[in-house]
Amino acid sequence: MKLQTPKGTRDLLPSENDKREKIYSKLREVFSSYGYGEVETPAFEYFDLLAEKSGPEVEKEIYSFEDKGGRKLGLRFDPTVPIARIVASDPSKPKPIKYYYITRMWRYDQPQAGRMREFWQAGCELIGTKEPEADAEVLKLANECLERVTDNEYIIKVNSREISEAIADEVGATEEEKSELFRSIDKLDKKTRGEVEEELKKKGIDTSKFNEMLEKIDKNEVPEEARKNLDEVMEKAVNLGVKKENIEIDMMITRGLDYYTGFVFETFIKGKEEKGSVCSGGRYDSLISIYSNSDEETPATGFGLGIDRLLEITSEDEYEYKPVDFYVCPVKEEVREKAMEITSKLREEGFKVDIDLMRRRLSKQLNYINSSNIPYALIIGPQEIENEEVTLKDMKEGTEEKISLDSLNEKLGELI
Repeated sequence: MKLQTPKGTRDLLPSENDKREKIYSKLREVFSSYGYGEVETPAFEYFDLLAEKSGPEVEKEIYSFEDKGGRKLGLRFDPTVPIARIVASDPSKPKPIKYYYITRMWRYDQPQAGRMREFWQAGCELIGTKEPEADAEVLKLANECLERVTDNEYIIKVNSREISEAIADEVGATEEEKSELFRSIDKLDKKTRGEVEEELKKKGIDTSKFNEMLEKIDKNEVPEEARKNLDEVMEKAVNLGVKKENIEIDMMITRGLDYYTGFVFETFIKGKEEKGSVCSGGRYDSLISIYSNSDEETPATGFGLGIDRLLEITSEDEYEYKPVDFYVCPVKEEVREKAMEITSKLREEGFKVDIDLMRRRLSKQLNYINSSNIPYALIIGPQEIENEEVTLKDMKEGTEEKISLDSLNEKLGELI
């Protein structure tokens, strides 16, 4: 029996989970302040639903399996598709629909830095409007989420599939070739140009069209009409409060998934661009109609923020994990019952408190407190019980003071 996690997964111990929960709390505050409600979808969906509009390359990355009834299923790799299912199943929902999520996902990919097979993502979907204000709000939300959870500088790089489509048309790409060309451009931050060209050749794609597209992008040769909509989104995002230095147009941004139809973006931590995007998204007006079997599009836009990658490449120097604020130390067995009573009352008042459960002598208890990064000890012995007080020990400073039980809550409240 192997005592290790499966490839591409890892255990999240209390210190790591505590750090993540603090981030999730900040993200929930941001999303809810814009009127978004939290959703949670099943961990697995029907395979056909997941693969319908994600392209052949993504199909290879889906964790798929058959259940005992012979149904082919897959673990979700992107909450956008399950949310599209929810909306498609009930077209009568009042628009716009504003959903956000903070959830776990799975992708059968080669594990690497910032990219695990099991990972966490936060994000939002704004469904029901094609107005540029919606895309601008999504950019502002992404910007605000990053402002709240990291002190690192970042840049949001924005493009539009309309621009990419217009350039592909100019070089004579067929509809079948366009998806491969867009995915190839999207890979250039991870692979060399030569490697990408070799992949295209194996698929029978004319590499001259790929090189022509790159040349036009490099020379900023973009049809004016294709650029107009993106300029409007950018202007409105800045008007909403996104700093100009945090956002720029980059026509190399295409996003690899086939369902994007309009503006797209990726976000990079400055100085760590080679680590990949920490927050990406865009407009996908045709996805929901595929699941609703409707000829009428349901406009939608949104983004996903990779929690694991963000934590891996941003600085978290100021974070310190402590399981509780106070630890109650019974000095002798005859005071244990009273010590447990005090502990219970403190917990009822909302304090984070632990107590010795191993009947260790005081020195061993204090060693444990130090090793667990608990800031304060509440020492209770026969003398403290007689005087109706506790000894408060500041573990960092090494100082002690007597606190009466009557004023204990007030004193502890001041400390935290």
